[in-house]
Amino acid sequence: MTGAASGLGAATARDFAKHGARVICGDIDEKGAQEVAGEIGARAMYLDVAEPTPTEAAVREILESEGRIDILVNNAAVDFIRSATEMTLAKWDRVHHVNLRAPWLLSRAVLPHMIELGGGQIVNVSSTASKKGWANATAYAASKHGVMGLTQALHAEGREHGVRVMAVVAGGMRTNFFRTLDPPPPPENLQPPENVANCILFMVCQPAESVIHELIVTPMTETSYP
Repeated sequence: MTGAASGLGAATARDFAKHGARVICGDIDEKGAQEVAGEIGARAMYLDVAEPTPTEAAVREILESEGRIDILVNNAAVDFIRSATEMTLAKWDRVHHVNLRAPWLLSRAVLPHMIELGGGQIVNVSSTASKKGWANATAYAASKHGVMGLTQALHAEGREHGVRVMAVVAGGMRTNFFRTLDPPPPPENLQPPENVANCILFMVCQPAESVIHELIVTPMTETSYP
């Protein structure tokens, strides 16, 4: 579980642990990941998914220590609220490295193992920004559109081996994701991350012969979709 120190990642980690999963909470916020892991009897790991070499090494270490990876949830994400002309190359790259390159890197690292196991599941956390772009979100919207294409292509490669690759398309949630907005969206216009976590759990609990390719879940007050 990437981005497991808070928000949707923490909520999903709690849900998975509650239903008997052995969870690895990965996050650049190691202290936060340790707090979540301690709460649910999981394991915490420092993980900056924007750094390819340590990220791939982390997957190898997990496979060596735990023996298997059945589910990968690519949840970590960042955004910088900037117009297209104000967005710097460094910030653009950071958004794409975390939001798009990291899910590919992690999926590439676990796919051979899942194929050897005869099955596995990868859930990529996307956004309504993948369906409808809005102003001051060029990097984020582009990255999340990429996540949807990545998800479809990976599933096409994995399905003959029993590997399901799915996307949850989440609308606004009551997390710290909007902390840089002034003012932030009213909490009553956002959904609890637990609602989306429940959807991720539902997706991975489907019978092996079925797959939920993508699931869109938004607050009733969502205005960015449809």
